[in-house]
Amino acid sequence: MQDGSSGAGGGAGTSVLSAVGLTLLGTSCCALPILLVALGAGGAVASMASSLPWLVALSEYKLATFGFTALALGYSWWRVRALGNAEACSLEDARRLRMQRWVLRAAGGVFAASLFAAYALLPIAIWFDRP
Repeated sequence: MQDGSSGAGGGAGTSVLSAVGLTLLGTSCCALPILLVALGAGGAVASMASSLPWLVALSEYKLATFGFTALALGYSWWRVRALGNAEACSLEDARRLRMQRWVLRAAGGVFAASLFAAYALLPIAIWFDRP
């Protein structure tokens, strides 16, 4: 179990890293520009869009981006939960699973904030702006 490929954290670690990567990608394409514009940093969004043009293309498919991210997070939670229920875990595996749970909680929080910013922030702002 020392090579990292087996044990409680082997496959779950990969799925956790995938979920976190997709969460950060979803945040950078959709929620981060909205947050920057809301904070008055529209110039930063314009320079980000010109220097990273793939973000604009990715934001056109934000439903798919958020869908894949939700699937990856769900799979990671399932893997970590299934491995957490295993009876034969060493102390090192238990620590790794605890750390993976914290990382998944943080990724889930970032995902929820990104989802709110991408889909709910504009309708709320329009609702408050009505005369």
